[in-house]
Amino acid sequence: PGRLVVVSDGEDTGADPVSEAAVAAGAGLVVDALSQAAPGRGDAAVLDVELPGVLRLGESFAGAARLVSERTERRAWKALRGDTVLAEGQVDLRPGVPATVVFADRPPRPGIAAYRVVLDATDDRQPLNNEAQACLRVDGGERVLVMSGDGRPGNLATALTAAGLRVESRAEGPLSLGDLTAFSAVVLEQVPASRLGRSGQEALATWVRHGGGGLVMTGGRRGFGGGGWRKSPVEDVLPVSCEVRDEHRKLAVAMAIALDRSGSMSAPVAGGRTKMDLADEGACAAIELLGPRDRVAVLAVDTAAHDIVPLTAVTGRGSILSAVRGIVSQGGGINVRTALEAAGAQVLRADTGTRHIILFADASDADEQDGSVALTDDLVRAGVTVSVVAMGQPTDGDAAFLQEVARHGGGRCLFATVPEDIPRLFAQETLLVSRSTWVDQAITPAPQAPLAVALPGLPALPTVPGYNLTYLRDGAQRWAWCAGDPEAPGLAAWRIGSGRSVALGFDQEALGAWPGRAALLSGCVRWVAGGGAREAGLSVRRTGRILTLTLTAPPTAMVEPAVRLLTADGKVREAGDLVRTGAATWTATTVLEGTLPVLPVVRVDGDAVMGPPSVVPYGPEAEPRGDRPEGIRVLADVARVGGGRLREDLERLYADLPPVAGGERDLTPPLVILALLVLLTEIAVRRFGLGWPRWRWSRRTAPAPGTVPAPASPAASTPVPASAPAEAPGSKTTTPSVPTEPEQSALSQALRRRQR
Repeated sequence: PGRLVVVSDGEDTGADPVSEAAVAAGAGLVVDALSQAAPGRGDAAVLDVELPGVLRLGESFAGAARLVSERTERRAWKALRGDTVLAEGQVDLRPGVPATVVFADRPPRPGIAAYRVVLDATDDRQPLNNEAQACLRVDGGERVLVMSGDGRPGNLATALTAAGLRVESRAEGPLSLGDLTAFSAVVLEQVPASRLGRSGQEALATWVRHGGGGLVMTGGRRGFGGGGWRKSPVEDVLPVSCEVRDEHRKLAVAMAIALDRSGSMSAPVAGGRTKMDLADEGACAAIELLGPRDRVAVLAVDTAAHDIVPLTAVTGRGSILSAVRGIVSQGGGINVRTALEAAGAQVLRADTGTRHIILFADASDADEQDGSVALTDDLVRAGVTVSVVAMGQPTDGDAAFLQEVARHGGGRCLFATVPEDIPRLFAQETLLVSRSTWVDQAITPAPQAPLAVALPGLPALPTVPGYNLTYLRDGAQRWAWCAGDPEAPGLAAWRIGSGRSVALGFDQEALGAWPGRAALLSGCVRWVAGGGAREAGLSVRRTGRILTLTLTAPPTAMVEPAVRLLTADGKVREAGDLVRTGAATWTATTVLEGTLPVLPVVRVDGDAVMGPPSVVPYGPEAEPRGDRPEGIRVLADVARVGGGRLREDLERLYADLPPVAGGERDLTPPLVILALLVLLTEIAVRRFGLGWPRWRWSRRTAPAPGTVPAPASPAASTPVPASAPAEAPGSKTTTPSVPTEPEQSALSQALRRRQR
C-alpha cells in the first residue's frame, strides 16, 4: 500500500492538483493534505509593472504599476530604481478592481536599468507578491568601455576619445551582462582574467558570441597567457590561442602536483560534478601544457600523501591523465606539511632546470600548519619553488597561511572563488612556471593584406620591444605578423558568432608617438563594434511567464531561426525557433524560467538583433490567486478526491489513517460458508448412518512360501498354515503382509482396542 502527503498552502500555479489526486487514487494510493494555508487573511499584490522596452541615453519615460487586493483597504506603495525612491504614496484598493499608480524616471547610465514597485505587506497572506521587479535597456550608442588598472584614463582612452569615440574608463574588476549592454565595444588593457572573476569572464564571452559585442584585448607582460586567460571562457572568443607549444620552450620542468582529496572536495558543483572532479581537471590542464622533456608527479593528499603518478616523463599523457582523473575524495583533511614533504621528495629526484610544486588546498580547511613555512624555506634553498591554488576566498580562515606558504616558496597563491575556475588557475600557473608567454625581442610587425582592407591608410608599423607569444586560430585574419623567434601574430581579428574580436599582440604603449596610433586603435574598436543588423528589430510581449517575440527584418534577410535568451550571469538558453508569419515578420513563443532578467537575441545576416530585457515580477508561487479558489479549499478537494483527509498538524498526521485498498481482507463470508458445510456434513452422518471414508496405508509384500492369505475376520491375527481348511466359497479375503513378532503383538492390541 502507498500513501502521499501533500504539504502546501494550496496556492496552485501549474496543472490541476485535484485531477492529479484522482490519478493517484486510481493507482491505489491514498492522498492526505497537510495544510499550510492561512485562511481568513486577504492578499494585496503588485500585478505587474509596465515599462518601455528600450530607451536612448538621456531619454525619460513614465512607468505604471497595477495593484490589486482581495479586500477593501488602503495601502502605501513606492517605486524605486535600485535604492533610489522615484515616487511613493497611498492607494485605495477594492476586490476585483485593479488600481494603477504611475512614476517617471530618466536613467542616468546606459545598460540594463532595474526597477521595483513595493506595496506595504502588513497583515498580508502572501507578502512575496507585494514587491514586483521590471527592467529596461538604455542604449548608449557607440560607447566604448576601456578597462585597465585603477580606471584612470590613460593614453589608450585619450587616443580613442581624440578619434571621436565616446569612452568610459573603468578600473579592472567584475563585469555583468547588464554592464556590457551599455557598450558596443570593450577594450581590456593588460587586465588579468582573475580581475573579472569567473562570472565576468562568462558574461563577456556570452556578450561577444551571442550578443554581438566587440572585444579588443591588448598585449603586454600581463596580457593573454601571462594574464591567465588560457582555459578561460574569453579565450574561446579570441582570434588567438593563449597556449605556448612545447617546441617554443627553452627549459625543461619537473613539477609535482599535490591535490587535496579531503572530505570537503566531495561537495557537488554545477554540471553534476564535484570539487574533486574539477581539481582533477585542473591537474590535467597543467599536464597537458607540459612536454616530453618535462617530468610530472601527482599526489593525492588527505592525512597522508598517496603517489598517484610517481615522477615520470610526460611522454604518454593518456595513461597519466587517466590516473589523475580517477582521484576521488576519501574524507579526512589535508596535511600541508605532509603534502610538501612528499611533493618535494619527488621533484628533488629530477635534474631539470626548473623544479616546482603546485599545492591545491582548501582555504578553510588546511591542516598541519606547524613547520610548513620552514619546510618551504628549505625547499627554496634546494632549488624548488612552491605555488598554491586555493579553493575559496582570500578571507577564509586558512587563506593567510596558504598565502604565506606561497610567498616563502617564491610562487603565487591563486584563489578559485568558484570551483569552475580551478582548471584555468592550474593552466595559468603552469604557463608562468614552464613557459615564457612574452617574447622579449624587438620586432617590427609586418602588415598583412587584410589590414589594408579593414584599416586603410595606416602608415608603416613601428618597432616594438617585445610581443606576446600566441597562435592564430583557424578562420582568423592575420592583420600583422611578428616574424621573430618564435613567430606570432602581432594583430589578429575574426568574427565569432554574432560578435567580433581583435587581439593586439604587443603593448600599445610601445606605439609611443607613432602617427598612426589613434587611427590603429580607434580602427580596431570601430571594426569590432560594427556588428548589429541595422535594418532589423525585435519586439517582445510578456503575458505572465509567456514571452512572445516578433522579429521584423527585410524579406531577403538570412534569419537564423534559433532564439537565445541571455541571462545576467552570462548563461545562454535556447528558447525555441522563429516561425515566419509574414513577408517581413517572424514570431516565437517561449516560457520564462526563474526570476533573472533575460535578453532575447536572434541572428540576422550573421549579426545579433537584441530585444528589450524581460523578467517575471516574482516567482510563480507568489502569483495572485485571481479567480482560483482559496488554497484551503484546493487542499480539501485534493484530500477528498484522493481518498484521504485534510490534516491540520503534524502530530495527528499518522492518526486515524484511512484503510488502504488491498491492505485488509474480510474473512467472514468464507468462514460462514465453511461452518454451514461442516454442519450439513454432521447431519448427514448422524441421520443416514454414513461413515467417514477410511484409508489404510500398508506395505504390500509377497506371502511366504507355504502360506495362504488369512480370512478377513476380525479375529484373524496370524497367518494360516497351508494345511488349514480352505475358506468357504464366495468369502472375501485379504492379503496382509506378514508381520514380525513385535509387529504381531502391537497389531493384536490395536485390533482388540478397536473391537472394544
